[in-house]
Amino acid sequence: MGLLHGVLDPHFADWPHLFFNLSALWLAPGELLGLVRDQPSAHLWVRLFSALLGTATILLVIDFGRRGYGWSAGLIAGAGLAVAFLAVRDSHFGTPDTALALAVTGALYLAFRTTQQQGKRPLLLNGVALGIAASLKYNGAIVLLAAAAGQAWGAGRDRAKLGLMTRRLMAIAAVGIVTMLLTSPFLLLDPAMTSHGLSYIFSHLATDTVDQVGWVRLVIALWNGLDPGLFILALAGVAYAAWRGTAADWIILAFLIPYYLVIGTGHSVFFRYADPLIPPLALLAGRIAADLAGSIGKERLRSLVIAVVLAAVVIPASLHDLRFDTLIQQADTRTLAYDWLDQHIPPGSRVAIPYKPGPAHDQALVDSRAQSVGATDPYVASFLENRLEVRYSVHDLSEDELQHGSVAALIADGVRYIVIARKRPDLGCAAPTPLEQQLRRQASLVASFSPTGSGCPRGSLFDSIDTFYVPLAGYAGFTRPGPVLRIYALRV
Repeated sequence: MGLLHGVLDPHFADWPHLFFNLSALWLAPGELLGLVRDQPSAHLWVRLFSALLGTATILLVIDFGRRGYGWSAGLIAGAGLAVAFLAVRDSHFGTPDTALALAVTGALYLAFRTTQQQGKRPLLLNGVALGIAASLKYNGAIVLLAAAAGQAWGAGRDRAKLGLMTRRLMAIAAVGIVTMLLTSPFLLLDPAMTSHGLSYIFSHLATDTVDQVGWVRLVIALWNGLDPGLFILALAGVAYAAWRGTAADWIILAFLIPYYLVIGTGHSVFFRYADPLIPPLALLAGRIAADLAGSIGKERLRSLVIAVVLAAVVIPASLHDLRFDTLIQQADTRTLAYDWLDQHIPPGSRVAIPYKPGPAHDQALVDSRAQSVGATDPYVASFLENRLEVRYSVHDLSEDELQHGSVAALIADGVRYIVIARKRPDLGCAAPTPLEQQLRRQASLVASFSPTGSGCPRGSLFDSIDTFYVPLAGYAGFTRPGPVLRIYALRV
């Protein structure tokens, strides 16, 4: 939104800036027409943009599969991607991950289509695809390896061509760098912020946020994000591709394996980091399924095998998708807590609320820029999570206060009500923090809101480092999205 109000430098480099720029182009007509007028509508329209990009990826996968492995492989791959839960879920989000998955798939597709082409055109196409992927997220640069595999396949065993291949690859990399800087120019124009963003990324990946290393977390994400049928078929497809070794195989594997190995070295790996792996895995799954069916002589039996494979892939994933989509339509616990506070808290009161999992913030938090991720424009700085409250003021309750704070300090700040909620979605039913233990002695529990009908959910899988309060798997007992919230009134 800052771009639409003259703030060209995003003052943020944890990601490059292409997704911001594309989103601004997408939002501009909506703002002119009055469809984009505030934070909620802006968020909704960017999420719609992401959903369209996710849908476009399905069409690209079908055509890639058709050209690389045949019509049956393309259709099976497209069907698998269309219902793959993680791809479906993350297409709801207004983050660059779905856009990156599309860009990566496009780069692999172009690397395959240009293996036998000579001249400058394939260099330009591959370079632009590389630059777009890297300009969405830095890890998109790994598609350079797929371009290298495509060029190597075209060169074959001709040693005379190997030197030419190296020069062509350098040209692709050069075009990629230029494309990245043209689409994210403030990476170059604001080098201090770029350095800060890159430093943050390496620090983030090196932080032991959870017990599992990234390789394990990516497997967990894919097992639950593809559902077992497609996941097992995809793993078999990877092994089959390594054995068959066609041009499409080597191009896909040249991205798939290094991406998994590089991203997996991190300790703080979000489940959505697996998104770029899903389209190529769907392609390899479709390919092995089609080849297995194709080896059957009788046409009826071959069609039956394809139908059984599709059912095993599509039905469980579709049920997973529908369960998720049904759940997120219900009122979030934060909405319920916001409404309760609005109805029960006297005007002018002061309420302690944690920022990420809480229901509200106030103008003072907007003005402080404490949660504005470096925004320098007042309008842009107002795009905070949860909703703006004007009837009462808000004390921003930090995780440190939950562990080490005191009720006395909150009282001294004028706080009379405290909302307890945990930032990590998997801690909603954890033992009470030291601050909440004090509240149980010195305050009254006046309201509570839970995403489950009763008790704590068993067997639910959350991404414990992402503040998204709907499980990746295990929906038993869930009636709505959101964190567990408890509201205490101090006895003073």
